[in-house]
Order: sequence, then C-alpha cells, then structure tokens
Amino acid sequence: MDADEALKDFYRDNFDLTFIRLQWQDYSGVMRALVLPIEETFSILEEEKQPFHVPPLLSNCSVTNQYLPDASARHVQWLVPDWSSIQRASDPKSAIVMCGVVGTTISKPVPNGDLCPRRALVDVVRQARESWGLKFLIGFEVEFQVMKISSTTGEYVKHSQGPGNFSVSGLRDPCYKYVQQCVQQLLDLGVHIHGIHSEGKRGQYEIALKPLPPLQAVDQLHFVHDYFKDTFAQHGYMATMAPKPIISDQHTIGQHMHLSLQPADSDHETSFLAGILKRLPMICAFSLPHTLSYERRLPFLAGETVCWGTEARMAPIRKIEISHWEIRCIDATANMYLTLAAIIGAGLLGLAGQEPLLWPDLGDFTIESKTWEEPLPKTLQESLARLAMEADDFGTIFGLPLIQRYIELKQYEISLVGGMDPLKLRELFIELF
Repeated sequence: MDADEALKDFYRDNFDLTFIRLQWQDYSGVMRALVLPIEETFSILEEEKQPFHVPPLLSNCSVTNQYLPDASARHVQWLVPDWSSIQRASDPKSAIVMCGVVGTTISKPVPNGDLCPRRALVDVVRQARESWGLKFLIGFEVEFQVMKISSTTGEYVKHSQGPGNFSVSGLRDPCYKYVQQCVQQLLDLGVHIHGIHSEGKRGQYEIALKPLPPLQAVDQLHFVHDYFKDTFAQHGYMATMAPKPIISDQHTIGQHMHLSLQPADSDHETSFLAGILKRLPMICAFSLPHTLSYERRLPFLAGETVCWGTEARMAPIRKIEISHWEIRCIDATANMYLTLAAIIGAGLLGLAGQEPLLWPDLGDFTIESKTWEEPLPKTLQESLARLAMEADDFGTIFGLPLIQRYIELKQYEISLVGGMDPLKLRELFIELF
C-alpha cells in the first residue's frame, strides 16, 4: 500500500480530520512538527516528489533553538512519514504521524538517511534479525508530574501533590481525573497500556506501556507523551517528563525501558548483556543526553556504576527474567530511536565478539561492591568523551557521520546551556519535555 492509499484508508474512518501533524525527534530530544491541512497533504502525496521539505533541524539545532554555526547553509532535509504510525491526536481535528528524515548536502546530492535516528533503529533491528535470528519487545514506563504557573511568581510549580509509591491517596489528587481521562482515551485509540500508579514520594504518576516491536514501541511512547501534554495543556497545566523540573525538589523523573530478546535464549543473553555493559558509559551519551540528566545519576534512579542484577533496582540494568531487562539509566530528554539503537547495537557487538559477562549478578547479596565498581560518567562531557573514544565501535551501529554530528551538536549545546540561568533552563525543559 502506497502513502496516498494509506492516508486515504485512515481518512475514510476519520473523515472529520482537518490537520495532519508530521512529527520528528531531533538529536536534542525535541519533538518538532510540520502541520498541514489534510487536503494539502493529499495534494503533495499525489505529486510523488520529495514533498515535506523542512529546515535542517534534525541534526543541526540545539535544545535552545540555535543552529550549529554555518550548519544550516550546508544541509537540506525532507520528512519521510511512516503512515503506519498515524494516530488521532487529543485535538479532535488532528492526527499525528511519525517521520524519518532524509537529507542532502553539496557533496551528497542524492537524498540519504545517514543522519536519521529512525533509520538507525530500523537498520540495527534488521541486522539482529538477519544475523542472529533475534527480534525484540520493548516497553516503557512513562513517569511524569503536573506543573502549573504560579500566580504570584510566574514560575512553574508542582500542581500534582498526592502521595506516591502506589499510594491510593495519590489517586485522589485532583490531577488524577485528567490522568484517567487520558488513559481511557488512549485505550480507545488502541494504545497498549499495562497499568497506572502514583510514583515517587509525592506528586508523580507512572503509566506502564505494554511491549511492542522496537520502532512501534518508540512511536507509541512519543504519541503517549504528546497526548498527555496536549490534554493537560487544554486544562491550563503542563505535564512534564523532564528529569528534574524543580531545583529545590528532590524528585526526579526517569524513562525506564524494558527490553526482551525474542526468542528468550540463555545462550544469547550473556554476551548480549555483556555488550551493553561494556559500552554503557558510551550509551549514556544518548540515554542521559543533557547536563540536567546527570542529577539522576544515583542508586535506585539511573544508577552510578556499570553493573546489573536480578531485581537489583540500585543498578542501571535490572534483570527481570531470562532475556528480559529493565534499562534504568534513561530519561525522557533522550532521542529514544538513537538510545534504543545504541542499546541493541551494543548487545549485537557483544554477540559478534562472544564477549564474556565479567560483571556479577548483584541480585546475589554475597557480592562485595569492590568487585564490580566502575563508575558511570558523572557528566555529559564525560559521556561524550567516552563516545568519541569509541566512535569506530559505535560507528558500526550507526555509521560514523551520525556519531560525529551527534557529538558536535551536543558539545555545542553544552556551551549554550552552560551560560543559561538555571531556573530558565529548567523552565525550558519543563516546556519541551
């Protein structure tokens, strides 16, 4: 089925639509969109050209909306909608479709997806299937809290205040009715949700999404984020997944990922896990991609050392059952296509090299800490330095052009946010994430 037919099929069942929101996630984790009237979308598709031209934001624009110096003059980019991802938005007149990005330069005039995160994930999943007969199921835990603007200071303050950690009292908070409303509407739209509970010590919620194949899982994650943010915005509030929204508040917000090998295979899982652990400091450059991300580098949050353990929540990787792990050193500012591609790719490198699992299972309480301690990077600068040192290794996953551009953009971004007022930076993250 071609793109025009796919959209017509969707429109046939959703004839009241007015707008199509073409969305893509850039290297800074920012979700960007081109909104078109649906008639214009049909018209463009019928012309069968590279239709959806956008500025080179994917790989050239920082979280502060500033371009890499001179980068905008050297790149042209187009969106490539994946029409299988189309979903009704919370706005009843709109639908959302996730997009890949292709680009050209003067030296490479033929459009290519070398820098596209979706392409990277698709490629690594294909490699796993063709070389190892492996597939994956991916689930996410969506943690968030609800903010409002203070009428006295004009600053963001926490609006949801109910007790957390599965407390029933947290479900009596006035915010919860909107949480439940969102979940009901998402279920009606076919989103796969496992459950809801109050989270953290106070004022947070978590939605657990059921597992899906990698690309569909990340697309669904972003759709859920958008739906919650759009719905709470309609009521005058801000749902945020930013890693630490308030400086004085001890609460942090993660984006834990569940990854399962299919089929579950004890022969494959050892080297697959070893490959991830060996490269975990470099993976942090993708999974903890901002300076604020490292405020979660603590036991029981993102973890602070390279380790794993059966039901060991203090570790960055918790094993749940054979070939099923929870990856905890991730937050919602990550480009999740790149992050998941890095994790799966690292596991495949472990398989290819038959890498031994040198890290003991911390679920065994007899293990002493000194036998496994290797610190995770304490800053984004450290993570990027480790990634640069191992660029050739990770280049086999993504291709070197993507790695080099990612490092270049993130280093530029560090220089920008370093001079920002800390409060203004957190306000920006509340709005974006």
